[in-house]
Amino acid sequence: MKFLPDTIDISKVQTLLYHFLDGKVLQLEIKDIKQLNTLEFELGRFCDTSDINGILHFYPRGNS
Repeated sequence: MKFLPDTIDISKVQTLLYHFLDGKVLQLEIKDIKQLNTLEFELGRFCDTSDINGILHFYPRGNS
C-alpha cells in the first residue's frame, strides 16, 4: 500500500524518521522526491516538521 498524505510538501523533506514500536528509529536520508514517493507505509501517522528541520516522522499504527 502506498500512502503519503497530500498535505505534506515533500519537496522540503530531507530525512524520514520511522519510529518502530520498540522505540528504535530508522533514519532514511531522502536524496530526491521520487525516492520518498516510492516508499510504502503501513497504517499510521505522520508528523511533518520539514518546515523547521527537514524531517518527516512516521509512527506506525499502535505507536501513534
